[in-house]
Amino acid sequence: MVSVAGSEPVASVGKRMEALALAPLLFIVTLGVGWLVWCVVEWANGKTPSYRLLGLRVVRTSDEQPTRLIRSSVRNILCLLLVVPTIAVCCIIGISFVFGASPPEDLLRRPRTAPWDRITATKVIDEGTQSRGGRHVTRKTLDHIDLAGARQATPEGRTNGRVRH
Repeated sequence: MVSVAGSEPVASVGKRMEALALAPLLFIVTLGVGWLVWCVVEWANGKTPSYRLLGLRVVRTSDEQPTRLIRSSVRNILCLLLVVPTIAVCCIIGISFVFGASPPEDLLRRPRTAPWDRITATKVIDEGTQSRGGRHVTRKTLDHIDLAGARQATPEGRTNGRVRH
């Protein structure tokens, strides 16, 4: 995660792709009407239903406040217009990987800025992370760290399945 001091980390490409895949599923499950109502409720917080479930938020880059109606509308229109060319470029890159090119190791983990975010001066932040010791750690990692620190010996003198010596 990339982060500026005092700010939330930018969402990874993989996390944004999860939200994109989740959106149509939520639309179908809520029969469209529920999704629209949910969008209206979440809009003031810079979220969509899928962003809400994944802990993401769209904010202005200048002050990290949620986007307003005009900027949000322009961002969504640009997203719709630019998503087809973006997918086309990704397909061409994908074909080059099929023919033997090696993708970068951090292709889906490294935060990137979408064209519609650059044009509207917005970014998607990942609120599902917390700062610990100057670095950002995901909730899953924090749970693992907390579990590792909470391991205690059982009355039989065993820890984690091993006998203590």
